[in-house]
Amino acid sequence: MKRLLTVSVLLMSAMVSCKKDTPLNEAIIGQWDVISIQQVTYKDDVKKGESTAFLTAGEMSIQFAQGGTGIYYEDGDVYGIFNWTISGNTLTIPGDTPTVWDITIDKNTLIWSYSETEVTDSGTYKYEYFYTAQKKN
Repeated sequence: MKRLLTVSVLLMSAMVSCKKDTPLNEAIIGQWDVISIQQVTYKDDVKKGESTAFLTAGEMSIQFAQGGTGIYYEDGDVYGIFNWTISGNTLTIPGDTPTVWDITIDKNTLIWSYSETEVTDSGTYKYEYFYTAQKKN
């Protein structure tokens, strides 16, 4: 009986100590400084190259506001205003050609990614892009 009580107390403690994750549509709110952009290139499904550009503070940032609006900054100047929605881990910016990103947020780090495919006479090229940003506020 004592052992059953101990196991019960441990299980209840574990459940209470589990913190519920903040939903992405709430965690994304704020301004994010882009710190790196990585591009991975494939030709016919074979990895051909990878490069990473590291940005300085304020060089590129993106701000997500409540209600699904956002501002894109370059060198501290407003470069564009947009609307956004999140479904699951997919962020969509509507437009003539909607932008669709897969996103993850881990503490104060936002990573969004997308890919493009180009078919040419010499083969099929796939480009994957990974943006990493740190939360400013």
